[in-house]
Amino acid sequence: MIIRLVLLAELVAITAALQMPESLESLGLASFILATAALVVAIFPSPAFLGLAKPLRPGLVVVLAAPALWMALQAVPMRMGTLGNPIWATVSAALNEPLAETITVDIGATMLSLAQYCAVLAAALVTAVITLDRYRAAQVLHILLLIATIATAMWFGKETAGVAGPDGSTVAALGVLLSCATAVRAVDQLRRHSRAGKTGPVPIPALSAAIIAMIVCVAELLIRTNSTAVVAALLGSGILLSVFAIRRWFLGLWGTAGVFATAAIFFVASMTVIPFRTNTDLTVALSTNSQIATERMLQDVRPAGSGAGASTVLLPIYRDIGSAALRERPTAAAAIVVDMGWAFLCGLVVVAMLGACILIRRSLSRAYDYVYPALGAGASITLTILAFADHGILDLGASLLIAAVFGLAFGQSVPGAGRDVISPGSEEASNWTAGPAPASRSSFASALVTAWLRVALMVLGIALLVPAVWMVLPAWYFGGHSSLPIGLVSAAWPNAISKPVSVAAAREDLWIRGESRSSWDPALSADEQKTALPVAPKAFARALRSSPLRGDIWLMLAAASKHDLTQSDTAAKLKMSYYTAPNDVDLLPLRLSVALATNAVVRELEFRDLIKRDVSLVVTHRPALRPALVDAYRSASAGGKVYLESLISELDPSYLDSMRARTSRQGSR
Repeated sequence: MIIRLVLLAELVAITAALQMPESLESLGLASFILATAALVVAIFPSPAFLGLAKPLRPGLVVVLAAPALWMALQAVPMRMGTLGNPIWATVSAALNEPLAETITVDIGATMLSLAQYCAVLAAALVTAVITLDRYRAAQVLHILLLIATIATAMWFGKETAGVAGPDGSTVAALGVLLSCATAVRAVDQLRRHSRAGKTGPVPIPALSAAIIAMIVCVAELLIRTNSTAVVAALLGSGILLSVFAIRRWFLGLWGTAGVFATAAIFFVASMTVIPFRTNTDLTVALSTNSQIATERMLQDVRPAGSGAGASTVLLPIYRDIGSAALRERPTAAAAIVVDMGWAFLCGLVVVAMLGACILIRRSLSRAYDYVYPALGAGASITLTILAFADHGILDLGASLLIAAVFGLAFGQSVPGAGRDVISPGSEEASNWTAGPAPASRSSFASALVTAWLRVALMVLGIALLVPAVWMVLPAWYFGGHSSLPIGLVSAAWPNAISKPVSVAAAREDLWIRGESRSSWDPALSADEQKTALPVAPKAFARALRSSPLRGDIWLMLAAASKHDLTQSDTAAKLKMSYYTAPNDVDLLPLRLSVALATNAVVRELEFRDLIKRDVSLVVTHRPALRPALVDAYRSASAGGKVYLESLISELDPSYLDSMRARTSRQGSR
């Protein structure tokens, strides 16, 4: 009963993550559900632990823990001038306070990436425990196929209706593999039943469902005209079919070698169909979308990376102004290189290829249920190719589905893993293992073997509960309602524009709004509000200590003290806004207003160039923002007005007269 509840909870988490948009709520919900599942599996005794503890070798444990340890290390403070990112020295000077360096450029984004990886790891381990039983493994295979097919069908419906939605190529490719595995398993069962004359559940419904799912998933891939995803799905399915062919027709060393030689030739021929991009970085060579900003990011990659999740924060800095650039997403391989470094990506590819070889070998060594490790091997090939084509494998829902697939493959990859959990008296119990049963162990010895796994799952569950609370608490406690000073919000966010540049940024926004609530209570007197005025800048500064690339917060911090821009540290905050959000059109109105308000800023040569760039952009490319120039001109200092007039007279002299006339009319009212 407990195992069924755990399985239900895990499937609910995967389904919710696939259907909900990427947000704090979806990650927090998935983390909480999977943390609960991991704790339940760890606390309640189960003979499955003995079966899972045996194949979990120390080397495999190190491989699974290495990404989490590296993400945690990226957020560890270190001395200036070491492996840390140079941005922290600049932030320390702008905030006029000592800060330690970290490898990551956004601590909040790295912590959320670590939470997502822990959720993925928990999903894989819980699935592996559940699927040590062969009958539960079949149930999980069918349910995962159902989830992938429904998600793909929903995306397919959006595509046919012309509604823009997320890219479902990764889930569709997994759906192709799952449907192929289900079909192979059904055909194999039919063959065994007909040869042995056994009675049992007829696998015809499973075979029919697999065919329907295959049609839906392939149609989704074809409608997106994504030849790379189609080839990747076919190559992964080819691994499954190769194992099936070897076991049925080509037994022996030479038969196996012949099948794999044919598969290798097919692999090489298929790679010629994939459109490779020349004269570009290898990590974006298979992408069919624009990757201009991504290529710029890759040119500045540091050996240790910029921190997990940093690619999302860095992308706005490198992209050009334009609506097309807003839709750019780095490929998964490029994002991994930017976040974790080139060495990490190379190690990941090597582990994926070695894992595929090991799973193929274990699939060929099993007496029955060989389809599960073959599914894992095919998924390794498919996902490795897709990592160089799009971003899908890093999405929350897709990554949890991938974890469940590999957990299923791992749980059924070792022939002796399920001996302790096989249901007694089952009709195929004699076929479950080949050879004699292992010698019985004492309960004390079994407890020693499984104790470390229980502890690991409990630690993982607790580690997931902490970030779940960290993500959900601000939205629950503060209610998600903005309580910044009304004047500052209207000036900073014209047209009620929201400015989270990452999932971590959304959380910081909630804390900022919550911390400034008491400071800007309308019921306070004017004197009390003046006394509480510094609290909002303190909240902004606290957010920048963890997310220093938030150009919007730098601007709001400068705007909160724009009358003191003669101070070098406050001018430095405005400069940081220019450098961390150079192409953010939504910040132009407030940024121009703040920059032109003080003569000291206008006289500085570097600021003059930055202001000139913004004004040129508004006048020549963003006519809808021209009213913002009127507002900036009206509130500008004497030197600011002169400089703005000189710029506009060069770009559009006719608009200069119009701006002066509008300013005069508004001043006379």
